Amino acid sequence: MGYSYAAGVEASLEAVAERDIDLTGRVYELMFAAFPDTQAYFWRDQDGAIKGEMLARVFEAILDFIGERRYADHMLRTEMVTHEGYDVPREVFVTFFGFVARATREALGQAWTGEMDAAWPGMLADIQSYAGAAPRNDVAFPDFARFKPGGIAVTR
Repeated sequence: MGYSYAAGVEASLEAVAERDIDLTGRVYELMFAAFPDTQAYFWRDQDGAIKGEMLARVFEAILDFIGERRYADHMLRTEMVTHEGYDVPREVFVTFFGFVARATREALGQAWTGEMDAAWPGMLADIQSYAGAAPRNDVAFPDFARFKPGGIAVTR
């Protein structure tokens, strides 16, 4: 199945790769500026390897999402649930793709085309729609807020 935005998104990612641009620092800079509390989740990532690995997986997922969708749709659902387990709401999780789009546009500068500009919003809307339709796991237990990771109950 072809998606109207596939060519533009793919072209932008190819252009970044051809220029050997590492978007990791800028993508996370944008995320931390928008959601400062998320920076604490990366306390172990002293050399940036975790952030780099996560971004590499995002690129792979994007390429599959705009293509054959062999796994990306399932991966998005799985990762939303995983991140909800880290107290990262899916509404925050899906914004990461927007940070990738912005960092890509900034990195390409004058090489950013109209096709790319038209493509990314379509894909981001599709991801947002997909995420919104996925069943929620973070609200299954009404009193879940009393519990912290490790199963230790806290009093209110």
